[in-house]
Formats: sequence, C-alpha cells, structure tokens
Amino acid sequence: MNILKPDSPVMDFLGTVADLIILNLLFIICSLPIVTFGAAYSAKYYVAMKKVRGEDSGTIVPFFKAFKRNFKQSTVVWLIMLIAFALIGLDWQWIIYNGWSNTPVLYKVGIIAFSIFALLMTISIFPTIARYEMKTTELFKAALIFVIIRFIPLILIAALMVGSVVACLWYAQWFPLIYVFCSTTITYFLCVVFIKQFDKLEKNQAEKLKALQESVEYDPETDAAGNISLAAAKKDVRELEKELMKPDEKEVVSGNRVTRFFKTEKKKLKGLTAKQKALYFAQYYLPGTILVVLLIAAVGWYSYDVYKDKMRVLGGGLINCYLSDEGKDYATSGFLSWGGYSKNRTAAVLDAEDLNFSNNAEYESKYLEVALRASLLTGTYDYLIMREDAVYNYSTPDYFQDMSQLVNMENFSDEDFYYYVATEEEKAKNSKGISLRDIFNGGDEEDEDRPVPLALKLTDEIEEKLGLDEQYDYYIAFAYSTSSNGNDDYLKFIEYLFGKC
Repeated sequence: MNILKPDSPVMDFLGTVADLIILNLLFIICSLPIVTFGAAYSAKYYVAMKKVRGEDSGTIVPFFKAFKRNFKQSTVVWLIMLIAFALIGLDWQWIIYNGWSNTPVLYKVGIIAFSIFALLMTISIFPTIARYEMKTTELFKAALIFVIIRFIPLILIAALMVGSVVACLWYAQWFPLIYVFCSTTITYFLCVVFIKQFDKLEKNQAEKLKALQESVEYDPETDAAGNISLAAAKKDVRELEKELMKPDEKEVVSGNRVTRFFKTEKKKLKGLTAKQKALYFAQYYLPGTILVVLLIAAVGWYSYDVYKDKMRVLGGGLINCYLSDEGKDYATSGFLSWGGYSKNRTAAVLDAEDLNFSNNAEYESKYLEVALRASLLTGTYDYLIMREDAVYNYSTPDYFQDMSQLVNMENFSDEDFYYYVATEEEKAKNSKGISLRDIFNGGDEEDEDRPVPLALKLTDEIEEKLGLDEQYDYYIAFAYSTSSNGNDDYLKFIEYLFGKC
C-alpha cells in the first residue's frame, strides 16, 4: 500500500493530473465573458507550472489571486491579440467566400503564416505574464523570442490544440471527455516547455529572479488556508501520518490484505477532527477517486454510445422539409415493427432545424456542405429525405450511393430517379481529390460520364404517410454504409416505403 502515501510517485502523478483538470475547468468558467480569457489563461499557467514543478501550493485560491493580480495587463494583451484574430478571421472569411483556388498563392501563404504566428504568440505570452513582471512591449518581445527559440515544440502543441478542437467538433457527443484529456495533456506539455526555457533563462539571471520573487505577494502557506488542494499541504499530512502510526501500537495482522487495509485505515482515522479527516482523504484518496470515477464514467458512456449505435437500424435526416409526428412514427417504429426487428432496436429521423440547408448565401452554403459531408462520414445519417431543390444542390456520388447498386431498376421507371451528371468543372475537381465514392467503390473512371441515379422520388402515397407538404416533390438518397448489413437494411426500408425494391 506504499503507492497510497502522499509523497509516492503514483499519488504525485494523480494529484497533478487532478489539479490540472480542475485548473482547466476554472479556466473555462472564468473565460466565458471572453474579455477575461487572458487573465484566466495566465492564472492557469501560474498555478500549473507550480504543480508540474512539484511545488506545494493550492489550486483554487492561488488561481484567483493570480487572476486578480495579472488581470489588467493580461486583459490589455488579450484585447490586442483579439483584434489580430478578428482581422485573421475576416481574411479567412474572404478566402472562403472568394474560393481557395481563386485566391493568390502569396496571400494564402501570408494568412497561414500570420495565423500560426498569432496562435504561437498567444500560447507563449500569457505564461510569460504569469511568470514575470515586465512592461507590455517587453512581453511581446519576450514572447516573440520564445516562439523563435521553441518553435518546433510549440508548433507540435499547437497542432494538438487544433486537432483537439476538430475532434470536439467532429465527435460532439464526446466533447467533455475529449476536452478533459486533451486540455490536461496540452497544459502539462506546455508547462514542461515553459519551465525548461524559463529555468535556462533564470540560471543566467539569478539576481533578477531573486528580486522578482521578493516582489511577489503570494504566500503558499497562507493561500493554502481553507483550500483543500489535491496536491497541497503534503507536509501536514506526513506529520499527521507520523502521529497516526504510533510505534507502541501493534500492526493489524488478522484477515486478508483488503480487510487489514480497511482496519488499519479505520484505526488511523479514529479520534481525528473533521478537518483532519478531510485533509487526510484529500491527499490520499481524492485524486485517485476522481480519476477512477472519470474512467468508469468514460467507459460507461462509451459502452452506452456503442450500444445505441449498434442498436440503431437506420438514422434519417431531413433537408428543407418536415415530417409530421405520425410520419416520424411511420418512418421509425412503424418500419421496425414491419421489418421484424427486436424491441431493443431503434431508428430515428432528425427534425429539419437540425439539418437545414435552405440558405443560398455562397459562404454559408459552403460551410453547410462541409457539415453535410462530416455528418455522412461519421454515420450520423444513413439516408436523407430531401425536397427537390436540395436534391439538385447536394446529390452527388461523393455523398450518396448509386441507386442502381441497391434496387432492381426494372421495378422503377426512369422518371422515379434523380440522375446526376458531372460537369467538366466537377470532373476536374474530383480528379484532384479522394471522395467517398473512391473509398467505397474504387472510383471507376469509366463511369464518370454516365448519368448516375442517386435519389429515388417519393410517391404521393408515401408523402401522405410521412406528412410532407404536398406542393413539393421529395426524394430519398442513401449514404455509403460501413455496416456489414447496412445495404440489407436500406433495401428493407425501400421495400417498406415503395412496396418493392
């Protein structure tokens, strides 16, 4: 049971990880007003660097003290960086609106370089504020030097940051778990990079460091008062442990290892005050308990998510149309009952407001196209019911299966399908990249010129059962399936709707 000692490597690690998790949660809460981002960021790294160094300090109280102390300067710096990011955002919006291929190469390279530079400066300048007291102009110079000296590790960490944001957006249902893991990892590695460089600098400026330390108002012993930190007051706990393990007391030897452990712990806690018990528990068991609970919750959450996904037969989406409540029942529970699926199987159709592609603005249209591609790639939608105008805009072989590969074409007439014919521009575009069609079908170049039936037109009877607006025509298209029995389910659904397949 030595691993449970407060100063053991295991407990040190668990305590540091738990404190970094708490710090990132405090950072998110204090950054919500946006304008306070800089102060929260510098306060986070003020405490985090102490944790990684192994210095005994609190977590919550020192965070807010650092937040208050550096608020003015951090806010000024953050507003400057915010203006820079706003300009970068406008440039990227212009590039997206104008089209990537229509933007001059020099302009694109400049914006990419400026974006990376601004991100690295933001990463570097606030931990510098947390560590040193200097004028704002000197801070920017110091951050610039830091970026140049530590460019490689900083660019790798920046890539991890961008990757974590993409992962959070891509797998939104796993956002809390991804954020906790990525933010803790990023914070730790950034602290390692900063500490290494700061130590190198401070080794050559020992006298200046001493003067700076004397000017800092923070007192670890005072700050820890009333704040039970997960990594604080280890000295007090060791003193308490010495008192608990009195030499004249006999060691518990009866029972197995588990029962002996609980008997020993019960004996230690006997006669302690509530505050002493809380301190003892916080140092010995709270970090491990937090991580175990998080691990169990993550495993349970993941298992439930996998179970739901496995139990789902079909997931549908709507573009520019709405189903009535009776129509949703017909497309979900009605289909499951007709298909003879077991009671624990599920099906779903999302409301139109969850997937609305009705906006015609070019910029938003491109954004929504990316969202549609992501939804299909991640398996959110197995099929889409689309109003006729949406079919013309979004039905391409990049997204949907060739209906001739699914149904018996002899059972339907040519008027029942929407046929896609690639333009010369689309052919040139597709030849430069990899589409879903390439992944699932091998990208047969010989078939590029032929009309491809991508969507099947719904009959008036089906539209009535689904509760669709009768003044429009509607089509159904099916995404590429990654499931072993995906196409079988598709065929069942087509037969359920049309009475044939």
